[in-house]
Amino acid sequence: MMMKKIYLLFAIACCICAASCQHEFLDKAPGVDLTEDNAFRDKASLEIFMATIYRYGMHSNFRYRLQGETVVSGQPNAYTPFSQVNSTDVIHPSSSISDEGDASEASFVHSNRWNEGMVLPNNIVNLEDYRYFIRWIALRQINLVIKRINEVPDADETYKKQIVAEVKLIRALNYMEMLKRYGGVPIVDQVFQPGEKIEVPRSTFEACVTFILKDIEDAFPNLPGSYSASQTGRVTSVAALALKSEVLLYAASPQFNTATPVVAMGNAADNKLICYGNFDAGRWKLAADAAKQALDLALANGYGLIDEVANRNPAEQDNGTPGPLGNYRASWETTNNKELILMYQGGAAAAGGITNIGNAPMTFWNPSCFGSFWSGISVPLNFIKKYEKIDGTPQSWDAAGGTDLIAKYAQLDPRFKQTMSYTNGYYTARDPIAQIYSGGKDYVNCKGGIWLRKYIPRNATSGNFVMNDVLFRVNELYLNYAEALNEASGPVKEAYAAVNAIRNRSGMPDLPAGLTKEQFRERVRNEIAVELVNDDHRFWDVKRWLIADQEGVMTGAFQGLQITRSGEAGNYKFGWKPYTFETRTFHKKMYLHPFPQAEVMKGNLTQNPGW
Repeated sequence: MMMKKIYLLFAIACCICAASCQHEFLDKAPGVDLTEDNAFRDKASLEIFMATIYRYGMHSNFRYRLQGETVVSGQPNAYTPFSQVNSTDVIHPSSSISDEGDASEASFVHSNRWNEGMVLPNNIVNLEDYRYFIRWIALRQINLVIKRINEVPDADETYKKQIVAEVKLIRALNYMEMLKRYGGVPIVDQVFQPGEKIEVPRSTFEACVTFILKDIEDAFPNLPGSYSASQTGRVTSVAALALKSEVLLYAASPQFNTATPVVAMGNAADNKLICYGNFDAGRWKLAADAAKQALDLALANGYGLIDEVANRNPAEQDNGTPGPLGNYRASWETTNNKELILMYQGGAAAAGGITNIGNAPMTFWNPSCFGSFWSGISVPLNFIKKYEKIDGTPQSWDAAGGTDLIAKYAQLDPRFKQTMSYTNGYYTARDPIAQIYSGGKDYVNCKGGIWLRKYIPRNATSGNFVMNDVLFRVNELYLNYAEALNEASGPVKEAYAAVNAIRNRSGMPDLPAGLTKEQFRERVRNEIAVELVNDDHRFWDVKRWLIADQEGVMTGAFQGLQITRSGEAGNYKFGWKPYTFETRTFHKKMYLHPFPQAEVMKGNLTQNPGW
């Protein structure tokens, strides 16, 4: 059966072309009349255009909209240019829409709609995929460069090959972002002219994977392993292989590597739009090989885990004292460190191109009780239970509660204190003691009993600080390799070594020997959750593993801690007791995003199942 066609919503492509002829070309540099034609008049003009492509084509894991044009409320095909975007025009981070976190304050209404199961085709852009339309602008820009690169008179062949490689990798990145949300999408690899009737079918999931991998393979040979400091943020050969690792990992995962999608299309022949249509264990071998290839290249180019033996288990001090910087905290708090493979660099120029968000992440993850005017994310006990004790055994959280919460926390994996804001712990220079207990100022709206603080540095005195906005990092490659290799070959020594490298650098012992494939799977998934918390992974991982509909993951009872303080100053005790603060709803159709209703209503776009 012939797949249905679409008139490219992607009228956006036509709109942007028309705009370039009538006004200015996207976010042109001040004083530069950068039209579509003179973008290729010389290398200098092309570099300006490339900066624009990076701003439209690269996404932010901090999820704020000051990185591209933003959809005007109620007008899905209308856009606000960079110069008019309010820096507080933001959307929630994904950590608030899984067991990873809870949007405890009202400002994160978007997150609440997910947790209530109220995502709809007419609100998906505002509730998660705010870059849906922006991507098609970036893709048109990219296709234009590929088409017209040879018109640049002062560009030599080496430079032209690198530029094409850069834009192809950015194109692959954008298609991967769509693939994990929607399954197969239309493949647009040419430039359409204004007024031209555009009919592009949704491609199958497999065809999209093949297209993405080809772009990566084409790009890889012509990308450098690194750049000078002034060019930080441009894609590299290491980033190319990191993306390849991610693509093949998702392709091998249960959500897509199957003959039977979790919710079937109305027409069985269309199931290949959202999965392979068969299971092939060999896909895990491809994913493992890709992760190993990426990791080897990263290490050969100077990337690596931050692992100072003395900092594996830092002696975190409570009562207002920060203590030493642990390896894990250094991996996300230290700017441009050796673990970071690719970062979004669309922040303020004054920050040297590093993301200086001003309002976020302090705005997003700093709760109002700590002085923010937006919202904070508290962490449910559902997720806190993933932190093992320092000896590698499970921590107990009895339903009856206990009388010494501080002692409980002290027993946990060192990453806990480096990630969370917890009762009586050090927070920031501005708020050195977290008063998270009944009657304490920092307990307001903290439904989980713990605030997520990762990406808020210890020396922060205001919301205006520089942070890394990371798309790919080295620790992710170790975990990709461990997961894929176990699925392909069982818990072989190389899989153990990869995950133990992550655990050891944070003072955690090796995984126990003799685990079965299923046991190792559960342990490495737990490691992924703990290590990559708040890195925009958990929301997607629980879907690709098909566990989002399990009790306590994205549905059912979500627990927090009721915390009380007793005793006198200098000798306080903090009691705790679990309680259910919320019951969430997850419909199986939510494993895939719905396409925006406005696009489906055009009559030619096949909607995802259940929507």
